[in-house]
Amino acid sequence: MEYLATSPVTPFVIQPDTPSQTELEIAIPRELKKAPLPEGKTLRLLAEDIFGDREFWVYIYLENRDRISNPNRVPSGIELVLPDKSAYSINAADPYSVAKAKSLGDEVLKEF
Repeated sequence: MEYLATSPVTPFVIQPDTPSQTELEIAIPRELKKAPLPEGKTLRLLAEDIFGDREFWVYIYLENRDRISNPNRVPSGIELVLPDKSAYSINAADPYSVAKAKSLGDEVLKEF
């Protein structure tokens, strides 16, 4: 019996022309959530109302620092862009998340 020599065949796979999930996340801007700062509220109180802990105020400030000159003196009525919880790992039930926000907030406040 005679065997024919064959070379290994490399399969040809056609990749679809669709973007990856990462490319989609970059290409599709997230919808910005906004909230006005009510009269008598501070960034800390707003963070507690929205995210469940006052320490997350720093992320509201960071999202709006181009419009807030001092996080200790934010005018009421200003419409604030709210941070994306997943972008900053905001989780009031996670002590590490709260501690991380507190540490960052302490660093930010040293500037003022």
